[in-house]
Amino acid sequence: MKNPQNQPHILIYTDGSCHGNPGPGGYAATLRRIAADGSALKCRRVEGFDPTETTNVRMEMTAVASALEYLKPDEPQPIIIRSDNSMIPDGMTKWLAGWIAKGWRKGDGKPVLNRDLWERIIAAAEGKAITWEWVRGHAGDPMNEEVDRLADQQKELARRKAAEIMFAD
Repeated sequence: MKNPQNQPHILIYTDGSCHGNPGPGGYAATLRRIAADGSALKCRRVEGFDPTETTNVRMEMTAVASALEYLKPDEPQPIIIRSDNSMIPDGMTKWLAGWIAKGWRKGDGKPVLNRDLWERIIAAAEGKAITWEWVRGHAGDPMNEEVDRLADQQKELARRKAAEIMFAD
């Protein structure tokens, strides 16, 4: 696919966070419509939490799926998704075809974890022109730091909700 960074595109950053791993977790994604000159035209956030036993990876994957589901199914703009969890871009660009060909099994024969979320991402990505990129976490990228902060806020909401559930009558 043509590099969308010199043309209008959608830039998505995602992150997931857990209180314990597993534990209550939160996720966040920012979606920005970027003009050809690099300026942001619109920005939206997608965020949420899970007060049950979840993982950082599940929350990151939920952020990706939720961001893609927020977009129109026939979104014409190229999309760049940046995640600080390399498993997501690697999974979507390097491993996915092999997993599917092996009946959702990894090279060692073990089942692929989080198949439900991989399938959700695949469905949400259908028909969209997506570039998957890894970005180093906690390395000063302001947009990555933003989603990290938002995911942490959601994680705290999840932690509080989990405590409410635990002590409910």
